[in-house]
Amino acid sequence: MDILWAQELVLIVGIVFLAITAIFCLIRSILGPRFTDRILGINVINVKIIILICILAAYLKKTYLVDIALVYAAISFLSVVVLSRLYLKEYLDNNLKKSKKDGDNSGVN
Repeated sequence: MDILWAQELVLIVGIVFLAITAIFCLIRSILGPRFTDRILGINVINVKIIILICILAAYLKKTYLVDIALVYAAISFLSVVVLSRLYLKEYLDNNLKKSKKDGDNSGVN
């Protein structure tokens, strides 16, 4: 009986700890200052939520929550990949425009 109580206590402490650290990651992703900081903050929050869902699956003894965590992980991965590709495309376009602008002005001296 004491072992079950200790296991539940550890799971609850883990849930609270992950929730608090997710709030700090949310603050980091809001403050930035760069886009990469924001993407990394959101990615860490997603990982923490996946872990929280798995801990809840163990605490509530509901195995379907693990399936939900797997689907959430796949969606999280795809969202980070899409956002990174969009940012990379915009970054490369801006650098190409900048290099063309610098190239046109370099011959005027």
